[in-house]
Amino acid sequence: MLLALGAGSAITFIGRRHLLEKPGVYLLLLWWGYLAYALAVALLNGVPLGRFVRVIIPFALLGMGIVVAHVASCRRLRPEQIVLPVVVAAATNIIWRVFYGFAFKGVTISTVRIEILSPAINWSFAYIGVALLLAQGFKRSAIVLALAAFGCTFLSVTRALIFPMLASALMCWLCLFLALRWKMFDWRWIPRKLLPIGAVVALVAAAVVAVSVVQPTMLDRWTERLFDSSNGQSSVDPSVLTRQAEAMAMRDLIDAEPLGFIYGKGVGGAYYWDDSFYEELWEVYPVDFDFSDEFWFAGHSIWTWAMFSGGSIGTLLFIGLFLGVMILSLLGVRRNAPYPGAAIYLGFLPFVAAWCILSESLTSNPFDERLAGLIFGMMAGLPQSFFVRARDHAALYAPAPARFPASPTAHYHGPTPPIPQL
Repeated sequence: MLLALGAGSAITFIGRRHLLEKPGVYLLLLWWGYLAYALAVALLNGVPLGRFVRVIIPFALLGMGIVVAHVASCRRLRPEQIVLPVVVAAATNIIWRVFYGFAFKGVTISTVRIEILSPAINWSFAYIGVALLLAQGFKRSAIVLALAAFGCTFLSVTRALIFPMLASALMCWLCLFLALRWKMFDWRWIPRKLLPIGAVVALVAAAVVAVSVVQPTMLDRWTERLFDSSNGQSSVDPSVLTRQAEAMAMRDLIDAEPLGFIYGKGVGGAYYWDDSFYEELWEVYPVDFDFSDEFWFAGHSIWTWAMFSGGSIGTLLFIGLFLGVMILSLLGVRRNAPYPGAAIYLGFLPFVAAWCILSESLTSNPFDERLAGLIFGMMAGLPQSFFVRARDHAALYAPAPARFPASPTAHYHGPTPPIPQL
C-alpha cells in the first residue's frame, strides 16, 4: 500500500503542471473534494481516526488512480499503455486469490465461496466485453481474463456476479450501436465479431462442463444457490435479509439526528443490523450467532452506505462520480470518431466498467477492497487520454494557413471595380 501511495505521489509531483487540464480536472476536483468532505464529517461525528483511515483507503486509492491515469494521459501515453498494467494486475489477482483460498484458507471445492473472489472480477467482465465486441482483431488478454473470471465465478457459486456479466454484455452492444451511428464501424463489423465471441463462449462453457464432470456437486450448489439459498429453512433469501437489516439500522441511526440525512454519520461510523430481522436470520444462521455486534466497514451496498456515511451530500458526490465517468467516456470516444484507431475501443471501457459496478451496487460494495478502488480510479482518469488524442489529431489535420494574405477584394461579389489610371 505504501509503495502504491509513494509511486502515485511521485507521479503526481512529476505531472503537477497537467493536473488542471480539462475535462479530467473536474473528476479530480469532485472526488478529492469528497475525500476532504468525508474527513470533515468523520471529525464532526467523532469517528475514531483508525477506523476512518482503514475504511477510506480504497476511496483514497480511487482518487490516486484518477490522478495517475490523468497525468499519464496528458503526457501522451497511449490508452493501451495505461490499461495494460490494469489487465495484468486483474489477471494476477484473480488467479492468486483462487490459489490462496485453496492453499491457505482451508476451503474445498464443496465449501468454497467468497474466499477466492477478487475485486478485479467485476472490472474484468467490462474489459472482456469491449475487447471481444469493439476491438479490432482478437485479443488474447481477453481469453486469459475470461477463463480466470468466469472460472472463479463458477467455483465460488456467487450469484451477484451474474449482474456485471449481463451489464457488460448489454452496455457493449449499446456502445457498438453508438459507434455505428458515429460511423466508426460499418454493419459488417457485427458478423465479423460473432466468431471470436462464439469461440470464447465455447471455451468457457467447455471449462465449466469439465469442472462439473470432475466435481458434480458444483451444479447442485448452483441450483441450490439460485433457487433455494436457505436450503429450505426460510422463505426469504438470507442475503436479502442481511441487506435489509443493515439498511434499516442505517436509516434509524441517521434519522436520530436532525441533520443526519444531510451529512451522515461519517466514514468509519458504527452501525448494526436491525433486531426486527433476527428471528428470520436465526432460521438460517446458528442460534448462538450474535447479530448485535457493531459494524463499521463500507457496508453491503454502495448507496445505503453512501447515505449513512455522507448523507445526501455524499450520495450526490458518488452519483456525480459515476455519471462523470460515463459522460466523459462517451464524449471522449465521440470526439475521436473522425480519427479511428486500433485502441479506440478502450474509450468505451470506463463507461462499461461503471455500469458493471452499478449493477452490483444495491447488494454489494466493491469499494470495500483497495484494489477495486484503484482500478476504478484508473478507469475514471482514462477518458482524458481520448480528449488529448482528439486535440492532437485536430491540430495535426487542421488546414494549413494561407501562404500569402488574401486580397482585400477576394470575397467581393459586386461589379468589377475600375482599373485606376496611372
